[in-house]
Amino acid sequence: MSGYRQAAVALHGLAAEDRGLILAELAQADQSTLRAYLDELNELGFETQALDPGALAATVQAAAPAPDRLAGVSAQTMLALFEAEPAALVAQCLALRDWPWAAPLLALMTPARREAVRAAAPAGARAPARERFLLQALSGRLAMLAPAPVQPPATLLAPLLRLVKSWTR
Repeated sequence: MSGYRQAAVALHGLAAEDRGLILAELAQADQSTLRAYLDELNELGFETQALDPGALAATVQAAAPAPDRLAGVSAQTMLALFEAEPAALVAQCLALRDWPWAAPLLALMTPARREAVRAAAPAGARAPARERFLLQALSGRLAMLAPAPVQPPATLLAPLLRLVKSWTR
């Protein structure tokens, strides 16, 4: 799907007033292209409905990863997760919450790395969208680090049957 079509679909779900404000900020060529796609959506029978801000907030909240899962991770695991990451990213992640593994993680780092992370500590206003993104990224990376569960044999006799079969060949 082209960028214009994606934008038109996103705009289509907004209230008419909001859609008009956004379109007014665009260049005339972009406006006409998007208006054509919006007209096409209307002709195809898609109803224009303003999104309920409460429902949207609930959806975003449900999609956000639970920080509790990240809080229960060991400092060694987080060290492995942050091993190849820049100090600025590590500092951003440490600033998200008061993690129980933060101090032990810093203690595990080399002095130079620890100072680089401390020097890169974010200053200024919080950015909720960035925080959600970092939490999701941390959860995803943590899931990739987790070892795959070991599957037990189908039955207790399976190893014995394999042994017997090897003798009969």
